[in-house]
Amino acid sequence: MAKRYYVILALGIVGLCAAVPVLMASSGKGPEVREFYIKARQYAYNPGRIIVNRGDEVHIRLTSLDVIHGFFLEGYDLDALIEPGALVEDKWPKFKMRRPSQGKEYTEVEEIVFTADKSGKFRYRCSHTCGSMHPFMQGELIVGPNKAYLAGMGATVGLVIAAFTIMFLHAWLTPRKSQDSSTMAA
Repeated sequence: MAKRYYVILALGIVGLCAAVPVLMASSGKGPEVREFYIKARQYAYNPGRIIVNRGDEVHIRLTSLDVIHGFFLEGYDLDALIEPGALVEDKWPKFKMRRPSQGKEYTEVEEIVFTADKSGKFRYRCSHTCGSMHPFMQGELIVGPNKAYLAGMGATVGLVIAAFTIMFLHAWLTPRKSQDSSTMAA
């Protein structure tokens, strides 16, 4: 009978620890407008990592510091062609953008705008050959929060807490055998 209570207690602790981080991540503020200014040069993007939350409206402005580069964002059907252009009085140059799956031609834009509606990690990479190290010119867009990771970490902490709680309760509630007087004499 006591084992059943231990199991129920352990499941309750693990469930609570798994749910709390997910609920805390969900209770954050709503979508925001996020602006990023990415400079492309042989063979890197600066910044090389962009982190946003799911639902954010993302604005990306691009410029090339040396040669023609591309910017293809996996998972969002965005492809840009960036020609070298100087920043003039803090004004970023225009570039060309298209959505490859729609088969349309490039159109000139000042920025890429999209809603980060898919959670996960997405690579952006150069889509125009820019030199011998071109295949290694990549960056990443991270759209979070990753609720599965948070729940897993919470459940792991819950397992540890549940194990120690059950060990403590078992030791505390288990009757102890009294020592026999004959064993004390020896």
